[in-house]
Amino acid sequence: MNPIISTAPAGSRTADRAGSPAPDPVTQLHSVRRLVEDRYADETDEQPLIRAALHLIDCATDVVAGLPAPDLDVCRDALGSARAAVVSATFAVGRVRDLAVPGTERA
Repeated sequence: MNPIISTAPAGSRTADRAGSPAPDPVTQLHSVRRLVEDRYADETDEQPLIRAALHLIDCATDVVAGLPAPDLDVCRDALGSARAAVVSATFAVGRVRDLAVPGTERA
């Protein structure tokens, strides 16, 4: 097993130790997004890093939804999601930097 692809122990993909079916990773990512939204609901509009985190979760969800299909279109979609995540994070860093400068308007 390629450790870059998965750090899960062998056999954990289909069931946990009690024999229960493993939860769907896309469903888990949707749950994580809801948890982040709920936790930071009052701050999401003001905090670019929270918006970037939500966007990163969306990008990860898109990539995971395409697994395990190893075709070229899925790989291109994954690359597009990664690029979008980088753009979102870059904007968040710039916006946080701008907001840290005294006198910068919040928009």
